[in-house]
Order: sequence, then structure tokens, then C-alpha cells
Amino acid sequence: MARRAGDQAPYVVDAAGLRSLHFGPARVQSRMLLRDPGLLVFDYTCLMMGFLLFLPRPRRIGLIGLGGGSLLKFCHRHVAGSRCEAVERDARVIALRDAFALPRDDRRCRIHLGDGVNFIKSETDAFDAILLDGYDESGMPARLRSRSFVTACRKALRADGMLVVNVDSNDAGRDAFLANVCRVFEGCVLCVLDEDGGNCVVFAGRRLQRRIGEIRRPAAVDRAGWAQLVPAALRIRAAHDPDGSLRRSQAQSDSEADDG
Repeated sequence: MARRAGDQAPYVVDAAGLRSLHFGPARVQSRMLLRDPGLLVFDYTCLMMGFLLFLPRPRRIGLIGLGGGSLLKFCHRHVAGSRCEAVERDARVIALRDAFALPRDDRRCRIHLGDGVNFIKSETDAFDAILLDGYDESGMPARLRSRSFVTACRKALRADGMLVVNVDSNDAGRDAFLANVCRVFEGCVLCVLDEDGGNCVVFAGRRLQRRIGEIRRPAAVDRAGWAQLVPAALRIRAAHDPDGSLRRSQAQSDSEADDG
């Protein structure tokens, strides 16, 4: 999402057939395969798209933080009938949209220059899913971790909507954030680690109370897109209790979160 004033400008690195978006040498924000720009490279992005197991026909999807636009491209290319709106605070990131083969704005895709918190707070019962992947060099900004923002996300979602968040497993504010999500979504929360354990993808919403059952291609997803998601979908089902109950984050009982 946003970088603070004075932060290093985003820059692009091409190496070994990959294009990467950096905000400094310590953090790769996004990565794209040059021969197939629409392919999801990072495992956590496949996990995030796993919300389609619970919401197989999303109509409106909100994305907070653009980066290289991996999730936006996937939804635009592979999720039929979906309309995606991404909010990015840094105009320098949006200026790189052509470098990362992002689609032009049309009836199914729009990129807003603005503050993601204010954008979400301006919406009510609007989104089927909100995908949050907002980091700067210091981690997830406090405004995105706050209980007030998580509450705004729930209000911006439709009744059966889902919040999906990428959380750095080493982020100092992780436990407080998870406690906020558990409190606001009344424990309907599922956390799934990516392959190397560096990222935890958080799903929140009452649709998690339903069993996944047999893994099948979601109705709106084409075969090429689904092929990318199957391994992640299997891990999501494994993390979801077979009787439909949830593995709730320990943060719900062990942590008391401050409203940042």
C-alpha cells in the first residue's frame, strides 16, 4: 500500500526471467514471470485467491494495495463476472502498471489513487471480498492493523462477504491484528501458512462456517486459473476442520488488541 514520505521510490529489477517490484533491497513487493505475466508467482497469492472456495461467484472485489497487481490480473483474466477495484496511495506504483502488464481501466477493472482506509470507510455492503496486502518498509501500517479499520472492512462487505489478508509471519503487530480480526468477525477466522511459513493468509467471514467438502473448480474460475490454485486449495481444506468448525487463532483468547 502506501509508503511514507521520504521512503525510497519503487523500482523494477529484471533477472532470470522474472520482473520484481522493490521498495528497497530488503523487501520484494511483487514478482512477475516475464513469459507469462498473469501467472501467480508467490505461493501466498495463490492462498489469497483461495477465498473462491467459499465465494465461487464474486461480483465485486476490493484490493487494498496494488504492488505489481498480481491479484488484480488474476481476477481480471480468470474470474468471470468479477469487477475489481484496487486502491493504491503511491502514484509511483500506479505509474508502473504497464511494466507489470496490468489491464487498462474498464468496466471490470479500476485502479484508484487514494487512501485505502478512507476508501473502505466510504463503502457499506459493497464488496463480496476485500483483499488486503498492504506493507511498507516497516511492515503493515498501524492504520491497517487497527480494530476500527477491520470494523470498516466488515461493514464494507456484503453479509456473506470475506476479508482476506496477507500477514507477514514476522510482523511485530501480527498477534494484535489477528486479535482484532477475531473480535470483529466473532471468531470466524482461518489462518493458513504459505509453503515457507513466511506469510500467513487470514480469511475472515461467516462463510467459513460452511464445509468445503470436495475440492471443485469454483463456478466463475476458468480452467487455467484453477490449475494455479489447486495446491493452495488443498492446504486450505486441510486447515479447515472437516466438521465445518474453524481453527481459531490463539490470538482470540491470548491477546487483547489495541485499536491503532
